[in-house]
Amino acid sequence: MKIQLEQKSADFIRGLGENVYIVGGYVRNSLCGYKCTDIDLAGPMPALALNLPPHTSMSMVNHRMGTAQLVYDGVRYEYTPFRIEKYNPGGEHTPVQVFFTTDMNADAERRDFCCNAIYYDVHRDEIIDPLNGVRDVEQKILRGCHKRVFESDGLRLLRLVRLASELGFKIEGETAMSAKKNSDMLADITCERKRAELDKILYADTVNGVSNAQYRGLRLLKQLDLWRNLIPEIAASEGIEQPPQYHKYDVMEHLFQCVRFAPPVSNLRMAALLHDIGKPYCLKNFGNFHGHEKCSGISARIILNRLRYPNDVIEQVVRLCALHMYDMRGDARESKIRMFVAHNYDILDKLVALIRADRLATGFVGAEQANAPHRFELVREKMISEGAPILKRSLKISGKDLAEMGFEGAAISSALDSLWRDCVINPRNNNSEWLRKAAGRLPKNSDA
Repeated sequence: MKIQLEQKSADFIRGLGENVYIVGGYVRNSLCGYKCTDIDLAGPMPALALNLPPHTSMSMVNHRMGTAQLVYDGVRYEYTPFRIEKYNPGGEHTPVQVFFTTDMNADAERRDFCCNAIYYDVHRDEIIDPLNGVRDVEQKILRGCHKRVFESDGLRLLRLVRLASELGFKIEGETAMSAKKNSDMLADITCERKRAELDKILYADTVNGVSNAQYRGLRLLKQLDLWRNLIPEIAASEGIEQPPQYHKYDVMEHLFQCVRFAPPVSNLRMAALLHDIGKPYCLKNFGNFHGHEKCSGISARIILNRLRYPNDVIEQVVRLCALHMYDMRGDARESKIRMFVAHNYDILDKLVALIRADRLATGFVGAEQANAPHRFELVREKMISEGAPILKRSLKISGKDLAEMGFEGAAISSALDSLWRDCVINPRNNNSEWLRKAAGRLPKNSDA
């Protein structure tokens, strides 16, 4: 087996020292024939003892682990000395003790999965495989480096699911049983770390081109009983049946199917995962699913705040969840659709994509029907062709103009809103003469 490696990288690594090896994901992906990116290096000596060629920058990434980032000729490398780690019970990701060693086998055994414990000796152009990781790569299997792999680090539970999804690997039986047995170790992992792995799982199909990898990842989280300590609201959606004339699946599987069909666009798959998350609450409290989209928006905000997502992500996902049922029957007046399009112009493409994925995820709608032009898209095209001021700044009158006409304070904003609505519905009115006449009929101060 050959490892893909650019000549300049091979020369650089050879120059660092006799016993410096490439290890981890780069070696694994190269053996799989997948794209190789980050180059992780390991060896028996501390980073400061490396033979760095001129013009190499080095910065310590983690002093405790001895990890240093090296940059040479535009390529980044991360070097960590061979080490042994000890963890407290409870699944915390950070080891309580770190010991440096010259023993490669000991370094291999502290890693997570055997396919990540394969070393490549650049000097001799040979693979060193202490834990039979090459065999696992050939058989497309994820196997823990030792029996306590999850007890020492609860984050590895999510890494297991993420790697299985991205790589298209099966999980070895004992490793799967150990993961399920230790699923509660995930409870002690920080929200930020959970969030990072969940995001990667949601877009797992984009990493190596493994079809439906994101869907498989969500199913694996269920099979290993990990949703309870990741997003318990997802766990609570299992077994919630939906009207059989409209839905083939229960709520949990419908959510997973929606993610399966959602394009890999920012925030869209999170919205797909949470778009119906309010249904269990609605059924329990109201006996039906009416208004579930509003409850889903509220629940989505609670969940994403808990996982400490950025505010802009939260706001967009909440809007998508809350709006995905608007005009479901297609009987709203065009004037209302025009205003809806204008108010939600910034997320309209994502909203339509979510609605399409939602329809496909019922199990009863085919791709041709779901992908037909949506009413929101048709109205938007009509508005654009008519020159409708979809954005307020496209109005042929400004706040400054209104101020010059005697408008004061909040009345300026109120007048602009009113004039904008008129012109969105009737684009021919968007001319200075009509707008000034219409403005003249509006109150010029907020007390009027």
